[in-house]
Amino acid sequence: MKRVISLKFLYFCAHPDDLEFNISNFMITVAENPKNECKIVSMTKGEMGTYNKELKGEKLGKIREQELRRAAKIEGISQVEFLGQIDAHTKINQETIDSARAIIESFTPDVVFAPECLYYYYVHRDHVNTGLIVYHLIKKLKPPNRPKLFTYNSYVNTHYFPMKHWRRQSKALLVHKSQYWLLLPAYPLRFILGLYFGFCLPRRYRRFLMAEAYRKVDFQADSTNKLGLKQRIFGRIAAKLKSIVKPMV
Repeated sequence: MKRVISLKFLYFCAHPDDLEFNISNFMITVAENPKNECKIVSMTKGEMGTYNKELKGEKLGKIREQELRRAAKIEGISQVEFLGQIDAHTKINQETIDSARAIIESFTPDVVFAPECLYYYYVHRDHVNTGLIVYHLIKKLKPPNRPKLFTYNSYVNTHYFPMKHWRRQSKALLVHKSQYWLLLPAYPLRFILGLYFGFCLPRRYRRFLMAEAYRKVDFQADSTNKLGLKQRIFGRIAAKLKSIVKPMV
């Protein structure tokens, strides 16, 4: 009897639109294989993501929850869960750690994606804290029970994936209508990053113009990693921005 090989992919994000902006092409490709099982976990519902005071809070959270569920459906993913943190207030505490740990232990993923927490260029503290929580939970697991961990929003990337589903990715991203005030001005940046990462694609993918980028985490290397000049410059800029940029509250 032929053995059926399946993989389980767990995607962590801080806000409902993060994955569509960063790793949607990979998610779509993985979900197209019916043997794979995929799940999205969002720390918050993005309740504070607006300048409209009448919309901010629980009302916006309900809207953004449905936006993520619709976007996930476009990507071929039906499992979506929210961990109940409040946008702009994601804290590293026992409650948050326990809720994330429970997801990992119950789903038993083979591959986990999370925001970059060490070499990040996106400085929102919700993203960094989400990444730190997942990073240290995965690090505590011992092989062979430790899933592979990849991070996005990193300036120390190891893997590049072609944007071969850019139409579906764009469709999923544009589902987040409540965030058009931010997504539309930021879309040129996504295009520029896509082109930049496209130059790093392996030769077999060179027919694709744009790409997504991720870092495969090596816990042992992280403790001794020596960055190049360009990476050190990025790190200094990110650290400076983190002290300046304040999330919406």
